[in-house]
This record gives sequence, structure tokens and C-alpha cells, in this order.
Amino acid sequence: MNPANLVTLTRIALTPVFVLAVWRASQGASGWPAAALFAVIAASDFLDGRVARRLAVASPLGRVLDHAADIGFLLVALITYVALGAAPWWVPASIAASFGFYVADSLRRDPDRPRLVGSRLGHLGGIANYVLVGVLVGNVSVGLGWLPSWLMTLLFLAVPVYSGASIVSRWYAARRAPY
Repeated sequence: MNPANLVTLTRIALTPVFVLAVWRASQGASGWPAAALFAVIAASDFLDGRVARRLAVASPLGRVLDHAADIGFLLVALITYVALGAAPWWVPASIAASFGFYVADSLRRDPDRPRLVGSRLGHLGGIANYVLVGVLVGNVSVGLGWLPSWLMTLLFLAVPVYSGASIVSRWYAARRAPY
């Protein structure tokens, strides 16, 4: 265990606390604890890779742990907002499908030496997913009402578009240059 992995584990440990804060906010408690937890979770995602590279402790385990922490947080957070009626079910489903294809495609590339192979489009989709959760925290949990419902609908509709584009781009790349 190294400092970068400890930063990643922070994200995993705070995910259920974040869900509790979101649920409490839906029951009338302040949403600011959810916002603070989201800020720490997002910062941990930003920092863990930088810490690993800076300390020269980057590893395949750290990469897998980072991705597991990301998808775990994003899916749990979005499913929580689905349960609250603030997001449609197909938002986390689209993300799960895209992530599943990413893992399957990565493993298919070299079954003897499994490793996760990222893509620029997938990375941008991951950032967009964090932004969406942040918007939900502000709009719903904190109650800031940043975005009207029609704009939230557009954000939700964008998720299967960029998730699908990520799947198609990986599929197309695999068809052009089998590994």
C-alpha cells in the first residue's frame, strides 16, 4: 500500500458516507455535507494519479483500484439520485455499459497480460460523469437550483450519447487493428 492508493481508498471509504449525506439532504437536512464530501471525493480522483507519478509508485494495481473507485462512486451516487427521482435509470445504466465494454476490450487486447487500456474519449466521459454528479449535488442536495429541468434533461441525454460514442470508438478501433 502506498500513499497514492491510500488517496484512492479514501474515495471508496467516503462513498457510503456521501450516500448517507445525500439521503439526509433529501429528508430536509443540509446538503452542504454532501457537497463537501463530493469535493473531497473528486479531489481524491484528481490527486491519486498525480501522487503515484510524483512518488514513482504508479502500478497496475493502483490503476485498477482507481477505476474501481471511480465506477463504484459514480454508479452508487447516480443510483442514489435515481432512487430519489432526480435522475433517470438509464444514466447509470449507460455508464455501466460503457465501463463494462472498456474492461472487456482492455482484457481482450492481451489476455496473457491483462491491463486496463484507457482512451481519451473514455477519460472525457469520466470527467463528464463527475461533473453530472456535482451538478446533481448542487441542484438537488444543496438545493441551489443551478439548472432548470429542461437543461438537466439535456445533460442526462448526453450520457448515453458519449457513453455510446466511447463504446463505438473502441469497437471501431478493434475492428481496424485487432490486437
